[in-house]
Amino acid sequence: MPTMEEGLVGRWEWQQTAAERQALLTPDNTGHRVVVEFDRRGRARFYQDGTLISAAAFTVRREVGGFNAPSRHLIIYRGYQNNQYYSVIGNRLQLQDTNGKLLAHTYVRVVPEVSAHLDAHKPY
Repeated sequence: MPTMEEGLVGRWEWQQTAAERQALLTPDNTGHRVVVEFDRRGRARFYQDGTLISAAAFTVRREVGGFNAPSRHLIIYRGYQNNQYYSVIGNRLQLQDTNGKLLAHTYVRVVPEVSAHLDAHKPY
């Protein structure tokens, strides 16, 4: 089974943002497609509508929970305004801002279309 850090690596497309006492934000109601990409060298890149809008170096840390509290995984960004707790379950990435605003962002893994291109070029 991959470590939490390895599970984070990849390209993720934003699905929704939920906040307490606010309407659910989605690509449909904001008009924007957002993608975040985490690489193995500790760089995060943030894209909006296909354009790079921000980038930051990051590290991952595990925060051990207190009595009867589970541990959590934390993304620590350098040169970016906020850190985020994260969890990866299957092809879903859940990010939660640590600034106390209780914003929960849901992303889905973008699967490269390499196999579709390879199949198209197979000789018969």
